[in-house]
Amino acid sequence: MKLPSTVLLCPLFIVILISCQQEQGNLTSVSQEDVYVFGVWKAPTAKSAKEVMANVSARIHAHSEKKSALLATQSEETQQQIDINQKDSKFKPVTGLEKVYQTLPYSTTAAPETLLPEDEEATDWVRVSKPSTYNSETLYKDRFVPSDIYPKIYHNYGFQKQAEVEYQSPKFGSVPYILLEIFDMGTPENAFGIFSVNSYPHPKFEWIGCKAIISGKNLWFWKGKYFIQIEGYEIATGIRNGMIALARVTAKKIQDPPQKIPLLELLPTPYIRGSEKLFYANWALREIYKSAPNIIPQLTDKTIGVLAQYYNTNAKQEQTPYVVFVIRYPNVSDAQSAYKMYRNALTKNNVSYELEATKGAILINELIIEQ
Repeated sequence: MKLPSTVLLCPLFIVILISCQQEQGNLTSVSQEDVYVFGVWKAPTAKSAKEVMANVSARIHAHSEKKSALLATQSEETQQQIDINQKDSKFKPVTGLEKVYQTLPYSTTAAPETLLPEDEEATDWVRVSKPSTYNSETLYKDRFVPSDIYPKIYHNYGFQKQAEVEYQSPKFGSVPYILLEIFDMGTPENAFGIFSVNSYPHPKFEWIGCKAIISGKNLWFWKGKYFIQIEGYEIATGIRNGMIALARVTAKKIQDPPQKIPLLELLPTPYIRGSEKLFYANWALREIYKSAPNIIPQLTDKTIGVLAQYYNTNAKQEQTPYVVFVIRYPNVSDAQSAYKMYRNALTKNNVSYELEATKGAILINELIIEQ
């Protein structure tokens, strides 16, 4: 979805935004290299913004060299087959480091309802009824959901099918106390993406799947192409233990190893644990990062982005975290065009900026731009 307040991006320069160096905590920095547009929002100082940009740039170059070395070892026949396979991919074939880009592999393709734990696979917990299944037309049409972004947010992340069932335990009588939902999201990237929507800084983790988050009455994790959501209807130790037991049984049924999203490797480390997000659309970006500037890079149906939050380690007092983002475009031309439009939008009102001599960077303050 295109938002009226969003715009695209510009040339092969780094854009860092500053107006008044005495004001700190609202500096934006943006750059474009290869198929990537990357940057930082709300950087505390110009120095920290430049350090972030140099870090991401170095990671892109290292990633590029690694991919190029892999390409050099491939036979012409193998490369031709890769090109053929990518014709139907969401990301069309491009040159350079993205030539061999593929989504993460997965081995488990079972229907979600077959992955739901059977009676007493988790000690003492049995199904209340037969599982229910939902598709893109019926998901959450039969119940109240606490936010108007559902089920739209699931569809944005590639939702395919959902299955759910309630569980009860003799220890707690005949009342259902746990709801377990399994979402087939189509790819591991999509599964992580919807998981990241639910994530937040410094969560409590359990080593289930690719790490599960436990918060209040809820437990979430992803594994392979599946996102799993478990709700306990009451807060009690026995119910929470039952949620964890059911999660472990479900994770075991999904025969994929824990995975990491490759695009996250381009972000500086360490970031705030649990703050990493994956997004496809501008409206989704604004949902997961409410403090995003009014002017942001324009995403298309062929882009994928990640972001994470960071603390200023040199700060003497607590402050709002800053955010680093990386957006991948389908080819270099699209990235250059998007960056150019973004830079033009940031500077259209003759906002003064400082040009960095070595890399052509400009520095601006977000508060000045949004006045």
